[in-house]
Amino acid sequence: MGLCAEIFEAHMNDIEKKALLETAVAVAKAAGDRLKGISERRVNSDAGNDVKLQEDVESEMFIRAKLEETGIPAIGEEQGGDVARVNNGELYWIVDPIDGTYNYLRGIPGVCVSIALMKGWEPVVGVIYDFTRGELYAGGKGFPLTVNGKEVTPNWAKSVSQAVLMTGFPSATDYSDEGLRNFIARAQKFKKVRMCGSAALAISWVAVGRADLYSEDRLYLWDIAAGLSLMESAGGVCRLKPLGIEGKPLCVSIQAAAKEEYFID
Repeated sequence: MGLCAEIFEAHMNDIEKKALLETAVAVAKAAGDRLKGISERRVNSDAGNDVKLQEDVESEMFIRAKLEETGIPAIGEEQGGDVARVNNGELYWIVDPIDGTYNYLRGIPGVCVSIALMKGWEPVVGVIYDFTRGELYAGGKGFPLTVNGKEVTPNWAKSVSQAVLMTGFPSATDYSDEGLRNFIARAQKFKKVRMCGSAALAISWVAVGRADLYSEDRLYLWDIAAGLSLMESAGGVCRLKPLGIEGKPLCVSIQAAAKEEYFID
């Protein structure tokens, strides 16, 4: 770990956090605008319910190169990293270079770049840039929630009967009859259920008040890390549970909501 990271680790204050947030904003914007300008989609693998693009790999390389100047190590979906930093409570960047990869492949709106600074399992600052709609969400401990630099206050539903549930079916979803019946039973108390194909955007939409709960199982920390910071700024609540799956140390379940009463138990 570089000297810069050591200093931040021990003495990080709001001024330093703001500088890191601004760095994340600039890098996410640059990475998203770069992806927006690419017309060709190159499929590296297409197994089961998952797809991997060469653009994922190159986007992460681009982001990592930009973040290197901070001296803080990075963990990414494509190139991995030192996951021991998570359980050791250390500082690290965590990157999803394209969240909503299948949307990106098919030209479906709702694709983003997600960059978060974490300390162990705790969010510090986070940025999510939906380059298909030109919306950049930013937040963190001690900072307001912003969209394109303007402060936002969520206007969440007053009761679960009027609430919107955001969820998704990640590649590891249980599609058995029992699994689907359990999902339907849990979702029935909400006014509406929505899926957008991007975990990062789903939690962003809860943070800004377009929805009221985001709940999903068996996804990864890089999918939702930045969203944790957005929820912190919004004044919402999160329940993050590491699943302890061998070989998948950052596999988690997440619930992020306006209030705990909306959680699905």
